[in-house]
Amino acid sequence: MRAPQPRVATLTFPDAPHVIELHDSDMLCRTLETVMPAWTGTMVHGPVEGATPVTTIRQHEDGSFSFRSRWGQHPLTDLGLAGATCGAVADITQSYLDARPGIFGLHCGAVRIGGHLIAFTGTYRAGKTTLVARLGIEPDFELFCDDVLPIGTDGKAVALGIQPRLRLPLPDTVAPGFGDYVSRSLTVHDRRYGYVSIPTQAPHGTRAPLAALVVLSRRDGGPARFHRMEPAKAAACLIRQNIADPGEAKAHYDRVAAMAEGLTCFHLVYSDLEEAVALIRAAFEAPAIPAADLDIGAAFPPEDPDGEGEPADLDGLFARAGDVSDRQIGTDTFLWQMDGRNFFSLNPVGAGVWALLENPVTGWEIVATLREVFTDVAPDAIGADVSALLGQMRQAGLVVLHDTGPIQDGTEQI
Repeated sequence: MRAPQPRVATLTFPDAPHVIELHDSDMLCRTLETVMPAWTGTMVHGPVEGATPVTTIRQHEDGSFSFRSRWGQHPLTDLGLAGATCGAVADITQSYLDARPGIFGLHCGAVRIGGHLIAFTGTYRAGKTTLVARLGIEPDFELFCDDVLPIGTDGKAVALGIQPRLRLPLPDTVAPGFGDYVSRSLTVHDRRYGYVSIPTQAPHGTRAPLAALVVLSRRDGGPARFHRMEPAKAAACLIRQNIADPGEAKAHYDRVAAMAEGLTCFHLVYSDLEEAVALIRAAFEAPAIPAADLDIGAAFPPEDPDGEGEPADLDGLFARAGDVSDRQIGTDTFLWQMDGRNFFSLNPVGAGVWALLENPVTGWEIVATLREVFTDVAPDAIGADVSALLGQMRQAGLVVLHDTGPIQDGTEQI
């Protein structure tokens, strides 16, 4: 007996020239209407005609979803409803940026406090989304985004009106009041993720100039405190966190440098969420920022985004983690991690190593391949660099040892 043909529908949005192809997953149209309420999607039954690039989402018999990004080579599998929704939102957002040359796409959360739009960013696991969601429930604050903030060539940021998405369950350390609010306000959710309704969220299309940049560092203990950040450090952070096509390099760097010079820039070190919220309020709710009586520490050395992780044993067999997809944005390669919605920028060598990881490979095999390319570099130096890079990738959850977790094997058709 032949299996029934899947129901296929296509979903498009006027603000993003993008097609989402839904296989037995029409409910994604409703979930996207929930988490992106001001975006007007159009669903048509039937497959995409011609060579239009699409994002593909399929629901399987066990209720799980597979998601293949328009930009990705392999599907992400075993996703829940919120996970599949998150993948679609990410691709729609990227398409929105791609359709607007010259726009800046800052990977951050942003909240308007006392009339000032503040962007919060940092390395992975800095607690960005949880912090901005917590700030967003303050009745006199306005949540702009928890993930991507488009900034136009006129310097105005734009709210996309997308609900924040939290990892579930919330940490035991969150205050009961915040935890109770999240439980009451979950919209689309599954066992791993949940979108949250925020009454004071800025509607899609709301515009405001960016006033400040706060780079987050979460610690296991110690008081919350702001530290000074030099414009050059802020500019470097902005460059790393941009997920839009930068265009011509010099013009992009000049624009970012000018942007950083015009912002109030801080490094915020914190361990307790509620303490951080109180300190942020004290710093930014006054008419002029920062508040005159704010205690600001000396410049704090930010984490090296490429410096974490113990060097890897090159005898290990490595493979890509199952919740990571790659994207080519302009001439840059980015890795997008579903779990934390983190972006990781790869230099050309890193992109080459990522390509070699398409199938399980030992560290020594990667070293041997790179030695054939970089014949003028000492073999020991290549080995040390590969060991360090694989260690960083493991720490960030981008790669796994072949026998320790699910991998992308590229065999599933979607």
